[in-house]
Amino acid sequence: MDTEDRRDRIERRLHATEERFRLAQIASGIGWFEWDLSSNAWEWTPPVAMLFGFAAGAPGPSFADWERAIFVDDVPKLRAAVNTAAQSGAYYAEFRVKHPDGTLHWIAGKGEATKGDEGGACWIAGVYYEISERKALEARLLALNETLEARVAVEVQGRRQVEDALRQAQKMEVIGQLTGGVAHDFNNLLMVILGNLETMQRRLAPDHEVQRMVSAAIGGASRAAQLTQRLLAFARRQPLAPELVSPNRLIAGMSDLLRRALGESIAMETVLAARVWNGFVDANQLENALINLIVNSRDAMPEGGRLSIETANCYLDEAYCAVEGDVIPGEYVGIFVGDTGVGMPEEVIEKAFEPFFTTKDLQGTGLGLSQVYGFLKQSGGHVKIYSEIGKGTTVKLYFPRHTGAGDPVETPQDERVSPRAKKGETVLIVEDDPDVRDYTVDITRELGYGVVSAPDGPAALELLDGHPELRLLFTDVGLPGMNGRQLADEAMRRRPEMKVLFTTGYARDAIVHDGRLDPGVEVVFKPFSYSDLAVKLRRALDT
Repeated sequence: MDTEDRRDRIERRLHATEERFRLAQIASGIGWFEWDLSSNAWEWTPPVAMLFGFAAGAPGPSFADWERAIFVDDVPKLRAAVNTAAQSGAYYAEFRVKHPDGTLHWIAGKGEATKGDEGGACWIAGVYYEISERKALEARLLALNETLEARVAVEVQGRRQVEDALRQAQKMEVIGQLTGGVAHDFNNLLMVILGNLETMQRRLAPDHEVQRMVSAAIGGASRAAQLTQRLLAFARRQPLAPELVSPNRLIAGMSDLLRRALGESIAMETVLAARVWNGFVDANQLENALINLIVNSRDAMPEGGRLSIETANCYLDEAYCAVEGDVIPGEYVGIFVGDTGVGMPEEVIEKAFEPFFTTKDLQGTGLGLSQVYGFLKQSGGHVKIYSEIGKGTTVKLYFPRHTGAGDPVETPQDERVSPRAKKGETVLIVEDDPDVRDYTVDITRELGYGVVSAPDGPAALELLDGHPELRLLFTDVGLPGMNGRQLADEAMRRRPEMKVLFTTGYARDAIVHDGRLDPGVEVVFKPFSYSDLAVKLRRALDT
């Protein structure tokens, strides 16, 4: 096959995947906009505002402000897209926007134009979503094509790898959107199931005959909650609370736990490099990722063996990143988990990060490695598997180096106490799901707090004005109409002394940006338990 045929084949494949990618992005419901062309006025959802570099709660900008956010080279084609929409009724555009931090983000918009009485378009409605990852992959593919004539023998393999990376990125994105949406809905269901089971368990006598059945039901529901969290992690929708972490200190603090998980037939050694950089990462989720890898290694060594955990400072260069396709060149902290187990063939490695893919028959859920993958990607990192049949497997985790000042956190510990209310403390609970609201009201009262509740923001503000004794606003983020963040801002404007605690089960919310909690935000994640809520309420009131 000559050079031109190869280039044509790649271009045909790329075009064939573009429409599926766009449809998957639109189906995810990232954010809607309405644009009045006659007055150049905008209305949009907070995620769309953030795509353009505006604050989440910012109102739609003027046309001039909106155009200033667009990269100057892309303004003409954006105007052309509007003119085309005025004629055909269909609006589609791809362009770059300048964020306040100086970075450029690729955005795609798709919608429909409605015509006025004179025949011209009077407004456009549709969705905007970010396509930076796809554009980066396309740019790498184009760069490889430009050097094809001079380096055909070398570049053919490279282009195949980039094509594979593009297809894999698109497939994982679509699967992530589907699993993330399912997991989001399950959180509210599990909140009601687990919450009421816990209440039954507390209120029944310890020796009651029903206790055994309640305990078994709680165990099953808890495992379902863990699976839900893994789905959210894979879908990169899990809210993360990153902090400064020393990898050596974290691994040393976990060593006893990891040895117990491995059992006596497997020897474990740690090789912790000197002067390893700190990372900025969610310590709890990093622990979970390591435990998942340890359990996989243990299962791969049924007759015993040796496991190693290493740390290292790493630099991923442009050549490596061009081949991998989904990682940015730079300095990373590396944690490598290796075993002497049975190893994996190439076809298993290719599917290892997909959710529900497992080689453990009925024993595995197929969500361990997918959780590791989602967590690393959401944290700006990278994960790579190296394996050889009969000789073992090494999984390499990379997360970005933290160059700022500060002290690393200690290994997180579970908080098992359930602190109660102090005299006179009253909480305003705002939750649109009636079953979740009823459960939350019940356990908050059980903790000794006075409680008033509301199903939405406007009703909550009325209660706030009529109850001067309220000390804390406990609100779901995903409320209809006025969301939880907007409600909290208005409540604190009226009552500056008001404390706020949020609850959510999904990362794409008004309090979570780029998968990370906004600074200073107190939140309890769904599905939360009696003790979880007790600790968080006390902390929010005492902070």
